[in-house]
Amino acid sequence: MIEAVSVLLRRAPALVVAVAFLVGVLAGPAMAGHWTQRGWRDHHKQYPPRPSGYSQIVQTFGQPCNDNARKIAMQWRAADNGVYYTVRFHRKLGGRKTEMVSDKGGASTNLDNDVHGHIRDEHLGGHTLSGIWGYNCRLIAGTNTYSTHAWGIAVDVSSAYDVNGQCYSVENKHHADIWRSHGWKWGNAWCDPMHFQYATDY
Repeated sequence: MIEAVSVLLRRAPALVVAVAFLVGVLAGPAMAGHWTQRGWRDHHKQYPPRPSGYSQIVQTFGQPCNDNARKIAMQWRAADNGVYYTVRFHRKLGGRKTEMVSDKGGASTNLDNDVHGHIRDEHLGGHTLSGIWGYNCRLIAGTNTYSTHAWGIAVDVSSAYDVNGQCYSVENKHHADIWRSHGWKWGNAWCDPMHFQYATDY
């Protein structure tokens, strides 16, 4: 009995170290990943009115392909391949200085702080996968109509998985509610599940 207790006591320091290591491994990423714990807050400052139809889009965001449409740039990391995509978008949708975003001359906290921040804070970054795009001065495929990307008010996320023409979502369903709660329309309604846009009826 005495010998058994002696062996246990000799091993105790190693067991304590092992347990401490496992606790650190398991708790560390969860603790470190929360933006709120690092000071982030969802401010909802200066959101522009969400336009409906072409005329209101132009009234709110100007002509397609204007300088403000690509004013703000954000680095967005895809979880599956680790690539950082540069997403450009309209100055009215982000760039305002906050705890986690440096001042880029934007007029709102909508996209690069509030939407992106919520996704990061709720550990949903693992569901934003390769193929992340923003501003693009282009027409809607097969038409003579400008895409909402031409105003910098559309973002495609996980486009390698949630492809255009697919009437269900593989990945973006995990964070679509965050976008919608900040005024974005999800393209899944018209079988474009990669697509989120800050406009309706267009």
